Amino acid sequence: MACREIDAVKEYLTDLVVPHKRCNVNIIPDHITMLHGSKSKKQISRKRRAHKSNTLTRKEYAELGLNTLPRKQLKYEQMLSLHKLWRGYIREHLGLREGEEVPQVHEKRYDEFSRQLVKMDLHGAILRVLQSKCETLVGLNGICVMDTKNVLKLLGEDDLLRTVPKSECVFGMQVGSMEFTIFGQHLNMRPAERSVKKIKGYVEPFM
Repeated sequence: MACREIDAVKEYLTDLVVPHKRCNVNIIPDHITMLHGSKSKKQISRKRRAHKSNTLTRKEYAELGLNTLPRKQLKYEQMLSLHKLWRGYIREHLGLREGEEVPQVHEKRYDEFSRQLVKMDLHGAILRVLQSKCETLVGLNGICVMDTKNVLKLLGEDDLLRTVPKSECVFGMQVGSMEFTIFGQHLNMRPAERSVKKIKGYVEPFM
């Protein structure tokens, strides 16, 4: 911007101020470009740095190995404490009390109950593969130590970590004396997304 234009802008801005305070006006020429039109590269880069998120992107998350688990260090016995915490969580999440039975399909509260089942967090649950398109997966069981969009990672009693695809399997789960059958196709999203998702459609019976 030319000096003549800068002086004109200064004069214009000064005239906007009440007369007795004009002597205190201090206009920085570098800031006038914001009134003139497009921003300078320096201003744009400064704005980008200010708005840059401090959270990791999914790519950075993966590069750091934060979406993987150490296969040899995990022990089934150590994960039993996680399962104990999960048992308390699931009863509270489903609103179950000791001796209470699962609502039947014809009962009014069944729809809401089945939706809460879909939204539950599976970390710590003991799951068993009841049916699968891959026959070698049938019968696998273990504590769920990772729940991603498409797979569950189960730690077996033999301390082996196994990856099981959700959509191709039907899982069994036990809460006290109650047995649940869960269709993996209803779980195909990340736990955080699943917990807040509004389920409007019909959910197939789990029992």
